[in-house]
Amino acid sequence: MRALLCESWAGWRGLRLTDVAPPPLRPGGVRIAVAYASVGYALLLQTSGRYQRKPPLPFVPGTEVSGTVLEVAPDVSGFEPGDRVVAALDWGGFGEEAVATAETVWHVPAAMPLDAATLMPTTYGTAHASLHWRAGLTAGQTVVVLGAAGGVGVAAVEIARLAGARVIAVTRTAERSELVRAHGAHHALVCDADQTHSLAAQIKALTDGQGADLVFDPVGGAQFEQALHAVRPEGKIVLIGFASGDVPQIPANLLLVKNVEVIGFNFGWYLGWSPVDARRRYAQQLREMMQTLFTQVGEGRLRPAPGACHALADYAQAFEEVEGRRSTRRVILQLGTGAPGARSVP
Repeated sequence: MRALLCESWAGWRGLRLTDVAPPPLRPGGVRIAVAYASVGYALLLQTSGRYQRKPPLPFVPGTEVSGTVLEVAPDVSGFEPGDRVVAALDWGGFGEEAVATAETVWHVPAAMPLDAATLMPTTYGTAHASLHWRAGLTAGQTVVVLGAAGGVGVAAVEIARLAGARVIAVTRTAERSELVRAHGAHHALVCDADQTHSLAAQIKALTDGQGADLVFDPVGGAQFEQALHAVRPEGKIVLIGFASGDVPQIPANLLLVKNVEVIGFNFGWYLGWSPVDARRRYAQQLREMMQTLFTQVGEGRLRPAPGACHALADYAQAFEEVEGRRSTRRVILQLGTGAPGARSVP
């Protein structure tokens, strides 16, 4: 099969498009004909050996795919060849076939296109689980979303708005501000490198000096420092990642003085990507979350839509967009259309 192969920790520029053997079907596994795979910031880290877990070299990167079931292991029930599915993978998504564990594979509703479905597990799943499971999001709160025009940022804007929160979205350009408003943000602040120093003041101006109840932060760096000053006493900041490339040092004295909580969120913990594989423990919880998200999409209350879509052969363009933070929403690669004769499970 055609696949992107990572043979050293040289980053995405060291990837090679080549022919490799399809992955073996292991016990508990589901083989998928990959239609689409997402490209996110974490893959820049994974291919350079800087992610929290390192796959054995050589390997095929890619952790979020949609497509059609080709076969299932004898010990797997609930899936049949032809089912349209979406999956979160340990790795292997950037190949024409991928194998995922059954606990992290979910049926795609009949009305949902596979390209949009690709965003549901780790993009919308990250936003939903961090805001609801970890941060305890409730109606009436003021939520600031940093990096709001990125893949997980757009999802966070939609999910916070759907929960009844007042959403302040932070983006780098006026054009991106229009995008996040279209996805439900009540306010959109432009914050490029020259404006970061005033971000806290802008947020406080929109909250009558009180500050935000909750900050969703996939950016880190200077924007995290501003968020510490912009969150109200007893408020919360949930850390998703560090797309700025700068991991901030947290001043514990400020947390103490303001009674502020900084909450770490690693969605990989629920997907089995940590040293202790806990995916079976959380399988039912994940299944219920995915069903909730799919229902909300079917009702038109969430509107997942990928940003740029590139052919597998054009993977360099996709990675350049992510690395240069030029993309809005989540970038995806198209590897196929899924196997013929695909069937949908309501």
